[in-house]
Amino acid sequence: MASAFNIVLKIGLTAVALVVTLALLTPVFFVILTSLSPVGIITYSPSMLANLTLENYIEVIKSSEFQTALINSVIVTIMTIFISILIITPAAYAFSRFKFKGRSTALYFYLMFSQIGGGFGIAALVALFVFLAQIEKTTGLPMVGNVYVLPFIYAAGMVPFNVWLLKSFFDTIPKELDEAAFMDGAGWFDLMFKVILPTSKPGIIVLTLFAFMGGWSEFILANTLQVTTLPVQLYKYTTGLSINWNRFAAFAIIFALPVVILYMLSQKYLGEAMRLGVGKR
Repeated sequence: MASAFNIVLKIGLTAVALVVTLALLTPVFFVILTSLSPVGIITYSPSMLANLTLENYIEVIKSSEFQTALINSVIVTIMTIFISILIITPAAYAFSRFKFKGRSTALYFYLMFSQIGGGFGIAALVALFVFLAQIEKTTGLPMVGNVYVLPFIYAAGMVPFNVWLLKSFFDTIPKELDEAAFMDGAGWFDLMFKVILPTSKPGIIVLTLFAFMGGWSEFILANTLQVTTLPVQLYKYTTGLSINWNRFAAFAIIFALPVVILYMLSQKYLGEAMRLGVGKR
């Protein structure tokens, strides 16, 4: 009796999970279908399946606005990843390995800052815009609208949470590895690049994924600072008098595709990182 009940329960749970999955994937299927439709409106009919086309994707890719936004997003994303790893990795290692005055206080401040949002975030955004505008006015250096300024802001915003994240991973690496490297004559540079980084590969990949997501997908700061990245350009598709929803859908699919691919490729390391301690505070 119990065995039959367990079988029925498993079948029921599987059916519920399947229904929920299909419900969640329905909007994605609809967006993909819209992006392949030759009709310039949001609609669906069985006849659409016989007239699917890649014309919307071709038109989006050929547009100068998309190409400019793509270049800006690539620059911002690559710089964000590089700056984040350059700043966060040694900071997380220092918090993991060394005991110094103010260490605990700094970590708790990092934790607090990583949770700030809502009104505080909006106030900080306004203050940041005014601050950059004042620097531009005083020094003559372009700040607002400068694609090379944005990655530094993104990387700075990622420091609090990701230092905690990577520190938790470094805590799982035995300190004996550091001591053995020093005994073999390694310096700090060799220790970091030949011992720590290879050993903490899953954690670094998780950090890279988060930095990529931050640089590639962020909209509010980019729009406020007047940098036309892909999310900003995608938003502009909805601000005209007439909206071509098919090209909007094609743009959205192109924009989301790198995120999906990167996530799928890094699943192994995400699982390993979580198992070894990343995300445990």
